[in-house]
Amino acid sequence: ISPKSQRASFIRSPLLILVAFFLSKAEQVSRVQSAQLSSSYLYLGESIMAATNVLLRDESLLMSPSPLDPRRGDASAYRGLSLEKKIEALESLTGQVSNRRSRRWLNDRILMELVPRLDAQEIRGLFAPPPWGDDVPPSAFSLTNVGEWDKFRNIDMDKEANIMDSLNQSSVRQKGHVDADKTAVLTAWRRIDCRTREALRRSFLPDLIEGYENCISHFIEEGGEGDVLELKVQDPFHRLLLHGVCEYHNLVSTTETEQIGKKAMKRTKIKWKNSDEKLSISLAHFLRMSKEGACCIGAPPLYMQHKDHFRQECESMELWSKQKMVARKRVKYFVVDAFADSAFKGNPAAVCFLDDDDQRDDAWLQSLATEFNLSETCFLTPITVSDDQVLPRFSLRWFTPVAEVDLCGHATLASAHVIFTNGLVDSEVVEFATRSGILTAKRVPLTEEGSTFLIELDFPVVPTCEVNSTTDLSVFSNAVNGADIVDIKATEKDVLVVLSSWESVTELQPRIDEISKCSCEGLMVSAAASAGSQYDFCSRYFAPNFGINEDPVTGSAHCALAHYWSTKMNKCDFLAYQASSRGGTLNVHLDKEKQRVLLRGKAITVMEGCVLV
Repeated sequence: ISPKSQRASFIRSPLLILVAFFLSKAEQVSRVQSAQLSSSYLYLGESIMAATNVLLRDESLLMSPSPLDPRRGDASAYRGLSLEKKIEALESLTGQVSNRRSRRWLNDRILMELVPRLDAQEIRGLFAPPPWGDDVPPSAFSLTNVGEWDKFRNIDMDKEANIMDSLNQSSVRQKGHVDADKTAVLTAWRRIDCRTREALRRSFLPDLIEGYENCISHFIEEGGEGDVLELKVQDPFHRLLLHGVCEYHNLVSTTETEQIGKKAMKRTKIKWKNSDEKLSISLAHFLRMSKEGACCIGAPPLYMQHKDHFRQECESMELWSKQKMVARKRVKYFVVDAFADSAFKGNPAAVCFLDDDDQRDDAWLQSLATEFNLSETCFLTPITVSDDQVLPRFSLRWFTPVAEVDLCGHATLASAHVIFTNGLVDSEVVEFATRSGILTAKRVPLTEEGSTFLIELDFPVVPTCEVNSTTDLSVFSNAVNGADIVDIKATEKDVLVVLSSWESVTELQPRIDEISKCSCEGLMVSAAASAGSQYDFCSRYFAPNFGINEDPVTGSAHCALAHYWSTKMNKCDFLAYQASSRGGTLNVHLDKEKQRVLLRGKAITVMEGCVLV
């Protein structure tokens, strides 16, 4: 078979081309060569198909000989042409293709050039029985991939060239956008005063900065001409950082001092500014990148990134007026062991500080108390000092895990301990406005330098009286699991059961289910101390109906216990011990004239943190 007739046969019979290619030697068409050839001719297809000018008529193009056909006598030289020479020859056809038919013809020519020429032995192998080519790797254009063959033959490179051009232009635009974002961020950073920049770098408080930016972002999105955002930031260093945040976002901020009685309050006013500048990253993110030595320019703009999150955060703000907003702040809390000389003794209570402008509803307060799951969680809010008010005063509310209560001694002691140890007041006495009236707490130093001190609480007396005659006393006997009962008294809300001995109280195994059936809020169990003991009496307190099976140390219960044991022992000063598993000691004084009870005890702070919601 002559080379020319062989080539004509390939053109007339594509099936024969496929069979011949499948039977070619493995060493002639390896995996690497196939990948190189495919890549090269895809590139050639792009060059040829993208042509728009027609230099020859389609008919003449179809009838013209292939530029790769060897001249007579040059077959051996042609077979030695390198791949680069073949590419150059095919590139000469650029601009000569006009319609789909011509493109398909030229693609067929390229595919046929990919198929190696067969010698006589290979042609005879066409009729040899299988296996005759198991080791030959299948080509993408073999019969097993007819779809790939047709896909290649029908490529419209004009469209693909347009797509590639648009992608290149998009890449250039994206690069320009990234460069512009980077410039804007660096310009905003340099806009901050140099001392403030140094403070931002050294302090590294990204969470605080992020909180400020959440408020400012919402203000920028929702604000209008003349609107003012007011934030109460009393810490001077935090105020400096806030001014830096405003400068970063190109806002005007000023701090004013407002005198409220004897107390000076700082208000930072941030004025809305009509500006089209939108930074790609927040200041908090910029500081984190600087700390880590990373760069992440080109992120979505700050005001579009987490937009819904910003809105949800700022929906919880309290609006001062149409033009004033205050961001909800984190709530500082302390966990204090009250009536204890060392940690993990006494009665733990959570003390939470709320600013006077941070008003939370009762449902939130109760939910947080349930979250802490301590016997008491209390909430302190400073009260503005009036002209006729001498002592600093705080609003104080107490919550168990299930309900709010009228009085709680150990949580009041814990609150006073936090106020005194953190220097929140200059006075030695602080007042609390509660549901039980005005209560006072006094700092009583035990040493000259005042580093160790007791806290004295001034509570009202809770008188005891006889139990209602219609009350079934067997309920209380069941509650104390059959222990020897000496006396039963009642208060307005609780019941006092007096047992025969100290050991009866300390070794008592109460029946909580029976106590919950009692028609009272809590059950007090008490007994006089044994002879020679340093204590006067001991007690335990159970309140399962309020989510407290046993309270470790109960200050308010001693307002009733002091009244009861004063009548029994004919004295007004007591050293009491609450015999729970944690235990606690109380110094109790009964002022019969004023009908007040003074409770003294120590406290230890074991934990502090912030509530984030």
